[in-house]
Amino acid sequence: MHQTTHSATGDPRQVLRRIRDILDENPDLAPRYEEAKKIIRIFRKPAFYEVTQRCNLKCEGCYYFEGNFKPVKEQDSIQAWEDFFAVEKERGVSIAYFVGAEPALEQERLVAAAKIFPYGNVGTNGTVKIDPVVPYRISISMWAGDDDTDKKLRGASVFKKAFKNYQGDPRVLVYFTLSRWNLGTVRTVVEMCRDNGFPLTFNLYSPSNTFLSKLNGGASNDNQFFRVSTQEDTPMFRDSDLAEARKVVLDLMEEFPETVLYSKAYNEWSTRPGPMHEVDENGLAPRCGSRILGHMNYYGSDLKQQHPKCCTPDLDCSQCRIMSGGWSTKLQPDAHDLSSGEAFANWMDILGALNRIFVYENRHLAAPAVAAE
Repeated sequence: MHQTTHSATGDPRQVLRRIRDILDENPDLAPRYEEAKKIIRIFRKPAFYEVTQRCNLKCEGCYYFEGNFKPVKEQDSIQAWEDFFAVEKERGVSIAYFVGAEPALEQERLVAAAKIFPYGNVGTNGTVKIDPVVPYRISISMWAGDDDTDKKLRGASVFKKAFKNYQGDPRVLVYFTLSRWNLGTVRTVVEMCRDNGFPLTFNLYSPSNTFLSKLNGGASNDNQFFRVSTQEDTPMFRDSDLAEARKVVLDLMEEFPETVLYSKAYNEWSTRPGPMHEVDENGLAPRCGSRILGHMNYYGSDLKQQHPKCCTPDLDCSQCRIMSGGWSTKLQPDAHDLSSGEAFANWMDILGALNRIFVYENRHLAAPAVAAE
């Protein structure tokens, strides 16, 4: 997630002029816009940190270990991690994303970060509980609501274990990754979240280039990250599946408003047919908010800076619908968002949902001071 340096409308000055025009026509939106600017400031200078290259699952079409994965010698010194994070704080990092394979397997590194950054987000599969001293949003990835589908998609059934590990933990938000194979199991997980007091949001399964190459090349299944898919049957969405996913999400939002944390406008946008992102002649999405460009940095678990195209570099941009790219792209309004007061209000609804999804408000760490824009 990060604030892009450009918007789909072109010149940022034109964007600001258009916003001023909208606010002049709709003065009741002005307080909400002030809140929207505060949200954007939290994401103004993010950074991604791979906590470790180890993982204990084998997800179908894994985003991390496929493609150009390169093993590195991880930095084992916790003092080195603390010193590194201190330098990053001085660099002005406003929110830290802790990723990699499975960050919960190297928790001392997360504890080191907790001493430094006021805002953080840890992506985890939930199989190992993260120490309560880590005061960040714990984003638990779930892929199914029944044992068979979970084993099919992740190599093991782990969703129930995540609920057991994190019972009563206020940091938790469940990310349910929707796919063709699990739309019928979503309700079970939503009900479990309701019963456990966990908010839930949605991700959309997206294929990696490696996964697509295996499919198109007729590769045989293996025991790693291409265990069960065939050319005739994959977890990938077709247009008809996207329409079904849109309806499933909308129904659950209306039935479980205290549990499902999402945006109707974002749901409509992310499930429309065709690419979510404009793709250039090189197959890249230049306006995607997850591109590692400008002031956003990405570091491996050796603490060395890397230069991937985005935070999930093996994904096919033309079919990418994952939440990190989608939500972060909406940190800047596009032409549609600026087309009317209603569209602008919908954009601010998306920002509000984005803030609640990614940010856990710490009580013992003060947010960094930021100059008003």
